[in-house]
Amino acid sequence: MQRMVILVVLAALAALGGCASRDPNLAVRGLSEFGRAAGDYTLHVNFYELDAKGHPQLVVAEDPSLEGFVTRALAPKGYVLRADGPARYNLEVHLLCGNMRAADMGIMAEELRVPASVVGSAYTEQAYYWLPDKGLGTGSRETQDLRNSMQLSRSARTSGRYAQDFRGGTPYGAVNPDFCQGRVLVVLTPEATGPKREIFVSRAATDDCQAVPNCPVDVCRTALEQAVVELLESRF
Repeated sequence: MQRMVILVVLAALAALGGCASRDPNLAVRGLSEFGRAAGDYTLHVNFYELDAKGHPQLVVAEDPSLEGFVTRALAPKGYVLRADGPARYNLEVHLLCGNMRAADMGIMAEELRVPASVVGSAYTEQAYYWLPDKGLGTGSRETQDLRNSMQLSRSARTSGRYAQDFRGGTPYGAVNPDFCQGRVLVVLTPEATGPKREIFVSRAATDDCQAVPNCPVDVCRTALEQAVVELLESRF
């Protein structure tokens, strides 16, 4: 009984904390809802691994190889990379490689988040997480985005587009939870022109990669490159 009371209190505190952290002037939407004209943008691509406690840690900042994949995917759509701001859009790509079974989702198993220290002052809890796989609300288009991403990945492999040997065959690690897996978080922030702000978010997951201890970034790199390109080509 005492344990039940403690859990209820913790749940209430977590809910209060979540409400307190929400910015009333910020709207977080699915990336497929982004309907603005193309323009110039700044880009940040970061790689993360899970540390011994299951917390994401930054291991590669501003990865030039992945930046190349992003710019080549967006250039035909009219987006022009600007080395430094200001620009019309700020695009962030956060890539995680890890054993999702070992990830620390917090005391109430709520979310696996990007470290706030990496994002800085623009960080908001409403956008910067990889897990859980949930939409931005009832009937959200982001939920459909996740399904579409899974279907695109399966179709590409079936057609022989990619030669990589994916293992497990489970985009969300249900069958082989101890295999390494890649997670993608894309955050697009238009330049703010007033107090009201919008952030457009999309998430994706790779198939299981390999069963390698500690899941170093290179284990998931190729799969993550493919997932990022597929996501950008289908959302923009």
